[in-house]
Amino acid sequence: MTYFRLIGRNVRFQVFLWLLILCGISLSIPSVFNTLYGTEEERLGMKMTVDNPAMVALIGPIPEGDYTSPVMFAHQMLLIMAIFHGLFNILIANGIGRKAEEEGLTEYILTTGTKKSTIISSQIMLGIIINILVCFILVVGLQLINVEGLSLPGNLYYALGLSLFGLSFFVLTLSFGQLFQSADLTFGLTLTVLLALYLYRAMTDVVDTRFSVFSPYHWLSRIEAYGIESSGLWLMPFSIVILLVALSYVLFYKRDLGSGYFNIDKKPKERKISSYFRLAFINSKVLMMSWMVGLFIVGLSYGSIFGDLDQVIGQNDMLKAAFEGQDGTMFFINLLFIISALIATVPALMVNGRFLIEEKSGRLEMMNAATLNNRISLTTAYLIHWFYANLVGILSYLLTLVGMYLASINVTGLELTEVDYIKGLINYSAAMVFIIGVSSLLIGIYARLHIFVWIYLAYIFLVNYLGSLIDLNENFLKLSPFYYLSDVPIEGLDELAVVIVTSLGIVMMLIGLICIRKRNLL
Repeated sequence: MTYFRLIGRNVRFQVFLWLLILCGISLSIPSVFNTLYGTEEERLGMKMTVDNPAMVALIGPIPEGDYTSPVMFAHQMLLIMAIFHGLFNILIANGIGRKAEEEGLTEYILTTGTKKSTIISSQIMLGIIINILVCFILVVGLQLINVEGLSLPGNLYYALGLSLFGLSFFVLTLSFGQLFQSADLTFGLTLTVLLALYLYRAMTDVVDTRFSVFSPYHWLSRIEAYGIESSGLWLMPFSIVILLVALSYVLFYKRDLGSGYFNIDKKPKERKISSYFRLAFINSKVLMMSWMVGLFIVGLSYGSIFGDLDQVIGQNDMLKAAFEGQDGTMFFINLLFIISALIATVPALMVNGRFLIEEKSGRLEMMNAATLNNRISLTTAYLIHWFYANLVGILSYLLTLVGMYLASINVTGLELTEVDYIKGLINYSAAMVFIIGVSSLLIGIYARLHIFVWIYLAYIFLVNYLGSLIDLNENFLKLSPFYYLSDVPIEGLDELAVVIVTSLGIVMMLIGLICIRKRNLL
């Protein structure tokens, strides 16, 4: 088996799920927009809705010409989907690159006579093939959708834009992996670049779009897929991928395996790590800090639009109908509270899933086989990862809400107090504990089942995000823990519901604990 086939086989299921979710979202939205905005008046109303600084910061400047359903789709979805496609590529590239090297897998490959040039070439080729597959699925899928205005050139621009954007961050991750010795640091820095470039574009698009030219998000928005001035010329800046490929190749070829060009700890001090509790924190601290900073920035961006919500909702008949006479501003803020909680659950699941990485690498088995005084039981490791998962999830959500509060503190007429933010934190943290409990339960039953918690998280996101807009059947909402919690800040805090949902999460964790003590290690 060649090295290329080996890494392809290792990530095939992960890639399949990401493609299913990301491409599925892109392919499902055009029909929804076409249904919701079927008349010229409704589309004009939506164009007026997004024609304000807050929405320009979120989704980019409005394309010239008629605001048709396809134009609306590309305008409102392209930059948001780019963030997720970038994250997808970062995770895959880091997994087959620096993380594999950190775990010693790359060293084993080199002992078989495989050349270093073959290793880096195979990694780059895998990224190219994955993003070609993304482009193919999107082009074919969009062509098959029966929505007027979805032209082949527009579909190509949309698909190529996302593919080239994702490939850029795939290769950037490989480049950072050569520069730094830690997989966590590589992930954290690349994720920071992904979010920082989005925030930079958000600010400069509002001030002067000429300053946005340095951000790849701006290149995507200037493509204007399906617009009257659509142009593939703005795909040309993505040729920077060629330079990143060459850089990755040269840096990997010239360095020693396991080393990096920048050593953050130039004078490492001797550390006495006397407990697995501290070890687990050290191994996850970069991941946790990166997500906390990123979600604080997300909170700032969400809070910045609170002052324009009344205008946004008042100009859109569809949104007013969806809110059914409720306070539209509070309804929208409630939706942002839920979405933020779901985003904050992502690092929590990643930290909890590190138990499986420790198990698969054999490190848990070695610690479990230590002397009686120093032995680390599976129960201890399992509970520590569960604890850190809840800690990073709740802290990340707290920082998101703090960002919202700071960005909206000067908004006049907003009936949202500090107490409402605290109630939101308590209320939706219960749902996070529940989802983490599902994660722990799946880990305990069978390690390979853990991937389904990500599918469950994506399902919860879709039903809560789209449920109000497309009149989703209530039975679908009942599978989400958010269904059983009160809608803070619209409603008061339901303490009983919080206790029950939290308790169910803890019970699932305990069931998983019982199961893991009975099953064999990987």
